[in-house]
Amino acid sequence: MIWLWLLLAIPVLWFAKFVYRITTWRNDYVVVRDDGSIRDVTPDEQAHLEEGFLPADGDRPYTKTRYRQRTPDGKIGGFLERRDVPRRLRRRSP
Repeated sequence: MIWLWLLLAIPVLWFAKFVYRITTWRNDYVVVRDDGSIRDVTPDEQAHLEEGFLPADGDRPYTKTRYRQRTPDGKIGGFLERRDVPRRLRRRSP
């Protein structure tokens, strides 16, 4: 009987986490520099991020899904959502 409760609890908890992430959704980005440090985006960069771009547009900004993700040329720099910044770097960010 307990395994049945556990089997039901896992999808419910996953769904609750999904709903929480959707309701707290913000486009709050930081810039990851090529040396791995982070900084806040400037108003001009924020406006550039909020523009609509076509998928094949060469001018669209490089937004990362993970901190350690690298560009095709091996650099670590790019835009990253603030919530995806590792905790060890959040304390050091200016």
